[in-house]
This record gives sequence, structure tokens and C-alpha cells, in this order.
Amino acid sequence: MRIQVELWLWLNKELGADFQSPSEMRSVTEMDVEDGMTVQNLFDRLADRYPIIGLKVFNRQNGKFYPNLSVILTSSDELIRPYSGEDNALKDGDRIKVLPIYVGG
Repeated sequence: MRIQVELWLWLNKELGADFQSPSEMRSVTEMDVEDGMTVQNLFDRLADRYPIIGLKVFNRQNGKFYPNLSVILTSSDELIRPYSGEDNALKDGDRIKVLPIYVGG
């Protein structure tokens, strides 16, 4: 299965060549994953390979995304689950976007 991961977190320098950087704050990669892999499994694996993801995106100890992030999973361009969804099994063509939550006034 092929999926896309998009991080809007100014991490492009720390992630290296595996991720494309269309802008300074956006890093995108496409990858093949095994059938049955969940969002949690994927980000645990990514945090192992890219320590910055474990520090700023995904807390491997509790298997959750850090609370200052919004995580959006889409499949066939339809929203599957906003904000969380670590237990969702991935399907071919799924896209995961991780965005910072901004508060302002």
C-alpha cells in the first residue's frame, strides 16, 4: 500500500532527503506500508527512524500525538478522522496531515 505523510512543522532540515520540502514549514513523503498498519504503528516506526518526530510529533511512550497538534486522516479525499485516530488502519492512497494547533485573537 502507498500512503502520503505531510508534516506542517518546520522539520524539513531534520528529516533529510526522504521528505520533500515544498516550503520551509511543510515536509511531504510517500511510502509503502504493510496491510493492517495503523497510524500509531506508522508514527512509531517514523519516530524510530527520525528522532525529531518522536520529540515533536508522536509520543512513543503513550502512543499518541502530542496535544499541540491536529492530525487529519483522509482516504480517497474524504475526511476519515480529524484530530486523533492513532488506531485507524491505513488503506492504499491514504493521506495523513499533521498540523500545529494555533491559538490567537
